Amino acid sequence: MELETRNDAKEPLTYEEALHTYFAIADIHRASVSGLTGTTYVDKTDGFKRKKLGNESVRIAKETDQVHLDTAGKCAIEDPVWNRRIGIEKSGSNSTVIWNPWTDKTKGMSDMVTDGWREMLCVETANAADNAVRLSPGASHKLAAKIRIE
Repeated sequence: MELETRNDAKEPLTYEEALHTYFAIADIHRASVSGLTGTTYVDKTDGFKRKKLGNESVRIAKETDQVHLDTAGKCAIEDPVWNRRIGIEKSGSNSTVIWNPWTDKTKGMSDMVTDGWREMLCVETANAADNAVRLSPGASHKLAAKIRIE
């Protein structure tokens, strides 16, 4: 999956971008995301506070909207119930967004069934916050993600 942006203006352009990939998983309580240990992230559900992830994988236990900064490497969704690992390789990306709306937010969403949050996890290949892209006039940038079942 690729997204290419070109700045045809005469002025520099700064923008944020994300490939919003929603993954079906067996059980949000058992799934996790590996490959982000030790990263700094912006917690959008806690007043945009900056936090640091320890040496553990990301586990979801409540509404989650995290922008992990300076994360150019591969990450993976660990789905033990379905006995699979979903690898996400990326290029042109320096942020990773982890999102799950949980119970209350899902109730107000017309495009998700009431319990849909239990069986989905969004892991976005992105450039956001400190990692926004800055393009000079005439320049272009390509954001790409390669997703595999491992």
